[in-house]
Amino acid sequence: MIEEHGLIRPDYERSIVNLASRFLKHFGIKTQHSEFPLEGNFEGFFHGVKKIVVFLIDGMGYKKFMQLNDRMGFENILKVSSVFPTTTVAAVTSWFTAKMPKEHGFLGYILYLREIGSITNMIEFTYPGIEDGIFASIVKKRIHRLDNVFDLLKENGLYGGVLTHTSIANSGLSYMIHKNAHIMGYYYMGDLLSTLKKRLFEEWEGMLYIYWGHLDGLGHKKGPDSEAYEMEMLRILTELRRFIEDFLPKDTLFIITSDHGMIQIPNTSNYFLKPTDALNKLLASPPGGEMRMMYYYLSKRSNYELLKNYFDQNYNSTCLFLTNREALELELFGPGRVHPELYNRIGDVIMLTKSNNAFTYMYSGGEEKLTGMHGSLTEEELFVPAIFIRK
Repeated sequence: MIEEHGLIRPDYERSIVNLASRFLKHFGIKTQHSEFPLEGNFEGFFHGVKKIVVFLIDGMGYKKFMQLNDRMGFENILKVSSVFPTTTVAAVTSWFTAKMPKEHGFLGYILYLREIGSITNMIEFTYPGIEDGIFASIVKKRIHRLDNVFDLLKENGLYGGVLTHTSIANSGLSYMIHKNAHIMGYYYMGDLLSTLKKRLFEEWEGMLYIYWGHLDGLGHKKGPDSEAYEMEMLRILTELRRFIEDFLPKDTLFIITSDHGMIQIPNTSNYFLKPTDALNKLLASPPGGEMRMMYYYLSKRSNYELLKNYFDQNYNSTCLFLTNREALELELFGPGRVHPELYNRIGDVIMLTKSNNAFTYMYSGGEEKLTGMHGSLTEEELFVPAIFIRK
C-alpha cells in the first residue's frame, strides 16, 4: 500500500528494537521481541564480552554513511531498520526500552497528550515553540516514566549507564526514558571521551549508551547532502576510531549506530501550514508529528475525505494519507501490545510525505524552514548502520 508511493515499511525483524534485544540476550535477559539475526563474523563478536557500549549518533543514515565509509574503511556493518516515525522521540525511546513505538507510546516530536489536554513537544515537554518550565513540570507529573532496558539490567544485577550532553540529562524526554540508569553528562567531545575512557577501565558488566546529538542538529540546518554535514560525520567517526584503537578493552563490544537517517529538503518543496489555513476548520487541535509526517486530530471523522481533498487540491502528489486503523494494520508502529494512549496521541489521520516534500506547521510563528528532515519512510530516513568493533 505504501510501497507504490515510494515508501518502505519498517522491518521489525531487523530493527533497532531487535538489535537492542540481541544485546540484552547476551546477558541472559529475555525481551518481548525477537533478536536481530546475526550470522558469520557477527556471532563471534560476543565471545567473552562483559561490556557493550552503544554509541548513538543521532541522524546518521545508512545510505549516507556507506557513501562516506569509502574514506573511513569500517568493516562489519549491519543495515538496520529504524522504527516509525523515523524521529528521535520514537527511535531513541525504542533503543532505551527495547519496545516498539506501538508499545511505548512516544510516537513523535509533537503529540496530543490527553492527560494534559494539549499538544506537546515531546523532547522538551513544552507547548510547541514556547519555552515554559511550568508546562514541563505538569507533563512530568502526569506522564509515567517508561520501563526500560536499565530496569532489566538492574533486575539482573548488571550495570546500565547513559552518557549524554549535560544540557539534556534529566530533562524532558531523557527524564522519561532514563529511569534507573546511571547518568553521566559531558560538555564536549574531549570531555565525553575522557569520561568514557575512565568508565571502560572500571569493573562492571552490562551496557552503556552514549548519545551524540550534534550531527542531527547540523543536518537540520545545512542538510545531509551538505559538505558541512559530511565533514562533521567524518570528524566524529575519525575521533571514535582513534579512541577505540587506543583505549578499547578486550572485553568490550563497541557499537556505533543511530536512531534514524535524514533527507535533504529543497526550499521549493517545504511548505508552511498556518493556523489560518482552511484545513484548520477540519481539526480539533493543531496537528502533531513531524515535518515529514503529521498526525491530524479531526473535529469529525467525516472530515477525513475533506482533509485529503484539501491536500490534493493545494499540494498534489506530495503525501499519502492513512487512517489510524490502516497504519495499525500495516504495523507501521510495530507489533506488540497497543499503548493505552496510542489512538489519542496519533489522532485520526496520519500523513506521510513522499519524495523530498515537507510541511512546517506554524505553531508559534517563529518556525524556520529546515534543510534536513526525517520522519517519513524513505530509504534515507529508515535505515541506519550498526558498526561492530572488537579488539
